[in-house]
Amino acid sequence: MNKKIIVVLALLLLISSVYASGFCNGFEKGYITGFKQSSGSSFDPFTPFCPFQPFKDFNDPESDFEHGYIIGYEKGIADGRK
Repeated sequence: MNKKIIVVLALLLLISSVYASGFCNGFEKGYITGFKQSSGSSFDPFTPFCPFQPFKDFNDPESDFEHGYIIGYEKGIADGRK
């Protein structure tokens, strides 16, 4: 019974990481751009771990990359001001 639960959890994590790869790539690029813009630094910052992809609202872009880029950009700007 425990082995089945572990296997199911491992598969869910694997599927979610493959599904979110475009989102995470966009998040990383957006975070770096936002951080550089708000801090005035020319060095690439250490990017935080990619968050879980939130559900898209009506006004969010269709592309997972663009959705991640917007979220990463906003977080990068906020962190760059600190």
